[in-house]
Amino acid sequence: MKFFIQLILLLSMVYANEDLIIDANHFEADDQKGIAIFTGNVKVQKVKDTLNSDKLVVLMTKNNKNEQTPKKYTATGNVDFTVLSNEKVYLGKGDTVIYEPVESRYTIIGNGYLEEKIDGRVLYGDKIYLDEITGKAKVVGDDSKPVRFMMKLQDKKQE
Repeated sequence: MKFFIQLILLLSMVYANEDLIIDANHFEADDQKGIAIFTGNVKVQKVKDTLNSDKLVVLMTKNNKNEQTPKKYTATGNVDFTVLSNEKVYLGKGDTVIYEPVESRYTIIGNGYLEEKIDGRVLYGDKIYLDEITGKAKVVGDDSKPVRFMMKLQDKKQE
């Protein structure tokens, strides 16, 4: 219970001007391991960003003030998300989605899908990396499941 209270206080300090809301059917935490686990219909919301999954594991680390801070979020099972970054809207899906808040970086592993709604670009690949700060994306595939990139082109007749 102590860990849960620390987690809530910490998240409220980290997102002082932004509410982080996690809803789930079940919650458990381990103070010694610095881990919080949410399972069953997990829904995360931070301002306009959302993430849905079957399971979410939050790993904590101690900062220089010896306070617990979120180091990594790992979502598994029916994962989908929406992220607003650098005036762009990203929709994503994958078997596993990892978010590292310090680096503002998402990693989509397995059946990755990332769509940038405003420009109409879509990426498919086994591993997709998205840097929220720079807006850069990197996609990895292989011979059996290559990277696929799709974008909308304007018809010259319409110009």
